[in-house]
Order: sequence, then C-alpha cells, then structure tokens
Amino acid sequence: MPISTDVPDLQVSWNNSLRYNWGMRMQERNPLIANNALYDQGDALVNRYGTISNRLDWLSEFDLSFHERYGLRVTAAAWYDAAYDPHSRSNPNALGAGAAPVSYLNSEFTSAVQRYANGPYAELLDAFVFGVFETGPAVSNVKLGRHALVWGESLFGSAHAVSYSQAPSDGIKAISNPGASAKETALPLTQLSLLSQINSTVSLVAQLGFEWRPNRLPEGGTYFGADGVNEGPNVNRLAAFEGGGGDLGLGLNWRPAWLDGMLGIYGRRFDDKGGWLAQVADGGQTRAVYARDIGLLGVTLSKNVGGTSIGAELSHRSNDPLVSDSAASAGAANGYAGARGDTWHGLINSVTSFGPSPVCQSSVLSAEFTWSRLDRVTHNPELYRAQGYLPACDSDPTLRGCADKEFISLALSFVPTWLQVYPGVDLEMPLFFAKNLHGNAPSNGGGNEGVTTFRIGLTAKVYARHQFDLAYTGYDQKIEAASDSIFGSRILGAPYKDKGWLSFTYQVAF
Repeated sequence: MPISTDVPDLQVSWNNSLRYNWGMRMQERNPLIANNALYDQGDALVNRYGTISNRLDWLSEFDLSFHERYGLRVTAAAWYDAAYDPHSRSNPNALGAGAAPVSYLNSEFTSAVQRYANGPYAELLDAFVFGVFETGPAVSNVKLGRHALVWGESLFGSAHAVSYSQAPSDGIKAISNPGASAKETALPLTQLSLLSQINSTVSLVAQLGFEWRPNRLPEGGTYFGADGVNEGPNVNRLAAFEGGGGDLGLGLNWRPAWLDGMLGIYGRRFDDKGGWLAQVADGGQTRAVYARDIGLLGVTLSKNVGGTSIGAELSHRSNDPLVSDSAASAGAANGYAGARGDTWHGLINSVTSFGPSPVCQSSVLSAEFTWSRLDRVTHNPELYRAQGYLPACDSDPTLRGCADKEFISLALSFVPTWLQVYPGVDLEMPLFFAKNLHGNAPSNGGGNEGVTTFRIGLTAKVYARHQFDLAYTGYDQKIEAASDSIFGSRILGAPYKDKGWLSFTYQVAF
C-alpha cells in the first residue's frame, strides 16, 4: 500500500498480511510416547481430532526510501492462539515421573509459553536504516539495526549450512510450515552489515553483531514441545548460560565469466543459538547451555546447469558443540561446556522448473542432500555421547542418541501448478519430504537417524491476494520399548511420531 507524499523522490509504503491457521490432531497417542515421563506432557495436551492451533497472525511492514539510496525498514508481528488454555497436562501413569516431574509449578504455563504459544503478543522484527554509497567503482549497501542475514546456498535452513546459527531460528514457525526457507524462519538481530559490489565480478559481504538471542523452539508441554526443554518450564530449571556478543563474519563472492556461476568464501565467529540441556547435579536440576566462540570456514558454489540451478557448500567448524551426555555432566567440573570438537559439513541442492505436462501446467522440483562428519574431539571427550567415549554407548548404542561418525539427510519439495482453474484462481499442490537417512549427527542438534517429515497440501491463490491452504503433515522416527529404562521406551528425536495433523490456513495481503 503506497503512501503519497509531497516530497520528491520519497517513497513510502505500508504493507500488511493477516493469516489465520487452524490445526487438528489426526492420530491416537502412541503408548511409547504417552507413557514416557520425558514426553508425556506434550502428548497429553490434545486428544485425537482435538484442535492444536486456532491462531491469528498479523505481519506489518513499513518501508521508506529517499532517492532509492537511503531509507529505513520496520516490521512487526502480532499473534493470538485460542487453542491453548493456561494449564499444562500430563499422564499420571507415565513411567519415570520421579526422574522427570511435571515441567510447570501448579501445572500452569509460564509467561514464556503464554507469550509465544498463546498470546496475544506482539514483537518488533526488522528495524534498520540503510544507505547506498559509491566509492570509485564500488557500490556498497550498508544496514544498521535489527535485521537477519542468511549467507550461502542452503534451501531449507539446514543445521549443516554455512549460515548455521547466523540468525536465531523461529522453530515454532518452522514446525508449523515444513519446508519453509531459512529466510522465512530467521529472526533479526541488532547488527551492522555490508554488501559491496567491488566490480562486475567480485562482491564483499560483512557482518558485525551487537546482540545474541537463542533459537525459538516449541515450549515444553506444548503440542510440539519436548518436556522440560526451552525457556518455559520452571521446575528444576536454573538460569541458562547464554551466548555473549554478536557474530563476526566476512565473505567474498566471485562470479568469473568462464564459470557462469558464483564462488563464495566465508569466515565466521559466533556463539551458538541452539543450546543443550546440562544436568547440574544428581538431583535432576538442569540448565540450557549455549556454546561460545565457534569458528566456521566455508566455500560455496552456485551455478545453472542445463536449466537447473545448482548450489553446493562445504564448511569446517572449530570448537563446535558436540552431542553431550547430560547425566555425565552432573559430576564434571567442566560439564557445562559439554564436549567440543571440529566437524565437517556439506550440502548440495538443485531447483528445476518444468513447463506444461499432461499432469500440470508447470512445476518446480527442489532437492537438498546434506552431510556432516566428525573431524576430532578437542574438549571434554568424556562427555561426548558416542561409542568409544561413553560406556553406555559402547554397550548398547541403539536408540540411546549416541552420535555416529557421519550423518546424511535428504529433503525434497515438489510443487505442481494449475493456472486459472477458475477466473482469477490458481492452484498448487505443495509436496514435501525430508528424512535423515544415516547416522546420528555428531554436532549438537544436527539430526537423528530415521527422523522423517512429510507434508501434502493444496493451495488456492485468488487474484494474487488471497491464499487458502489445506495440508496434512506427518512424522516418523525410531522408537523402541526399553525394559532397562525407567521411562519404558527410547525415542530418537522430538516425539512427533503420533502427532500427524491437518491444517487449514487463510492469508490475505493489503
């Protein structure tokens, strides 16, 4: 919505979008999840065919520019979800309740849960000024304020990308929109950034951060939350050991004529936005710990090959937080830091557009293959949850969450389109599938073998302004009964195997 002014070369616009989302649980509870005190609260929250989301979101964007060279951008979001009441639920017969008690005092959700899962609440997102400056042949765009940066070539915001932990991830949005891009789920930070086009083939990017914030995850006790995890729970939780200052980053992109593509080289120093849960003492008290001073060096490639856009990355992290054992950390003086090490990460992806076919008028196929590997363990090897380091993993690594040397995953998105099915109405059928094919990743939060997400949807776009979506999202993962565990079962990854859900979304822009 442009706003008229009497000032020459001053452009002002104010854009808004409203989105309503309704979701319903479609599966019965899996006893191995519902009867495990580590995961029972989120599973007990809603019965089959119960409403898991009844949410209204508002996004407002204000842009101002002068001579198209200087300006500012401010965005804000507000939401309210009527699906949650102020009380959490649990299974009184869950096994291991003594070791994993309810997450909330008096079974009442804390303000952190009310804020993000329920509302009503509003927050400021982007808030930055920018300027375009010329220095000789170079043209530079400088931004100062709150904004998000996502470097590299990843399509789906992979935990193994060059952009890993460059911006906090909105995990609540990501879980409700499987397949959403990193740009959709990245949360802004206060920072200074530079994009400078040195000449026709070389550009420079830089980042100087002034703020740290953690990833936003579904809170413990909510439908998609794991009990006791994140900011919300207040039973047996101590204050988190958070990250410190902002990120530092520098990148150089080169687009030579002979390559018909772009090569990138990146270096970053940052504090992790994703923590791990360290056990403080044998009494069960825990705290979230966020690793500091992680180094990353990476190279990227983007190129068009026969009509297909190809992207690839290879990066090496130093002082990377590894999968660590919470119980072992309770008796270790340096346990809060967890195990650290050097790791390799890589990905390759493709985006291919297809024209008319007997099935549809057009379609887009996107695929991303991801890989990671442990280089070496550098700190606290006694806490590394892997064979050869932790005795429990040596005796029985199956489904204990023990890390493997390598990790491999695959994600696919296919979107066929039918134009003008009715006057002013276009139809799409978004299909998404992601599976961790091999291994438990050595890096903390890198992924567990067998975890699978799939989504089948139908989208109607009406006069390019109104959008209606109907989708089913399902999950699979490795679960087994465990007679030697006080919880009665072992579960790899977040407990989503029985949380398949149906959603309807309406969105309008004005």
